Amino acid sequence: MQLCFTVDWEDWFHGLELPDEIRKKTERRIKIGHDILLNTLERHNIKATFFLVGEMMEEFPELVDEIILAGHEVGCHTYTHPNLTTISKETLNNEIEKCKTLIKDHNISYKGFRAPFFSITKKNTWALHLLKEQGFEYDSSIFPGTTFRTGIVNAEKNIYSFDNGLVEFPISNFKFTTLDIGIGGAYFRIAPYKFFAAQLKKLLDKRDALFYFHPWELDPLQPHLKGMKHRNVHTHYAFLNKTERKLELLFNEFEFAPLQDIIQKHVVQA
Repeated sequence: MQLCFTVDWEDWFHGLELPDEIRKKTERRIKIGHDILLNTLERHNIKATFFLVGEMMEEFPELVDEIILAGHEVGCHTYTHPNLTTISKETLNNEIEKCKTLIKDHNISYKGFRAPFFSITKKNTWALHLLKEQGFEYDSSIFPGTTFRTGIVNAEKNIYSFDNGLVEFPISNFKFTTLDIGIGGAYFRIAPYKFFAAQLKKLLDKRDALFYFHPWELDPLQPHLKGMKHRNVHTHYAFLNKTERKLELLFNEFEFAPLQDIIQKHVVQA
């Protein structure tokens, strides 16, 4: 089975669900993790899929060009990074339209979409129909299990297609006691590397998988905001100083294939 590397290309504040008035004033630091990540991927000859947040594309179009010139795939991660369970169909449609306008400036188009916080759930399956209407070929938003924000219990874990033809590449995870441990993000930073790698190998014995990551995870000096919910603080800031070393271990131990190649394999088989 194959493993791909995906990046939720957003700045450090996007995952903290801050009010707009605070977001607008926060320091932009995306280039810090972006540079380290692109250089690391190049050294290991890994082609990744970057799901881009539109407002960061707008502010840093030169960084988007770097991603494309390096041969990585790009997908849509909405314009402002909202939790899709809190917005309307019209709002999501507008977010996607803004992103599609921005990506045209780079002479390419999107094939894939990922919802912020993996926030396509049973409450908003209408989003899957909208994605197909917007021309997306695949989605990678459904967490088959539970997180403290979202997830769908007992959802399919293999790559599959919906009735409308949209392909779903679910967020890969494994069970540990009663917890659903995602392959990437805070789960990767918090878990001991040897344990995580062993579980990932077991998972790859069963199915193709994806690893998800954020550029800000390579920026341990990012601002530490006070007065936030404890869970957000713990998962966002935990072990950022160890991320780069653990990522090197991962890249040295596992081989990665382009996401599109893995999806195409399943489409052909179907």
